[in-house]
Amino acid sequence: MLKKLVLTLFLAIPFIAFSQNTQIKLGHLDVQGLFLSMPEAMAIDSTLKKLSAQHENEIKRMEEEFNRKLAEYKQNEATFDETIKKSRMEELQTLQTKMQNYYQQAQASLQQKQEELQAPLREKIRKAMNEVAAENGFLYIFDMNVLLYKSEQAIDITNLVKKKLGVK
Repeated sequence: MLKKLVLTLFLAIPFIAFSQNTQIKLGHLDVQGLFLSMPEAMAIDSTLKKLSAQHENEIKRMEEEFNRKLAEYKQNEATFDETIKKSRMEELQTLQTKMQNYYQQAQASLQQKQEELQAPLREKIRKAMNEVAAENGFLYIFDMNVLLYKSEQAIDITNLVKKKLGVK
């Protein structure tokens, strides 16, 4: 039994010594704030706003057409034959379905375009963060936006990454 205890202590000594001499460096980064501070983010935002405005104009045009046809239907409903009423109602329902489908497609298109435009910028940030972490010996880097607790000793590397990217 004594041999096992001595052997365990003998094997544990290097680990205890290593842990006492090694400083674990953890850092955090405001990824969202960094992203928004980059000039490329403004260009992406501008592009997405233009695309969104185009979709909104198309939706507005479709709504105007629908409202015009609905008003026409309501105005002449009493004079229409049942066949015409049915045809016009089907036409209105078809227009409404087209508007809903277009709205969903526009949302999906905007989201896809946003991902497409933001991907290179996110990759640029990731690369700079990795370089800063390697240069400064960080073991882990956390995103500030998802931290549950941050000690006063925590190291904020946002400015180091901004410097690496050339962002003020």
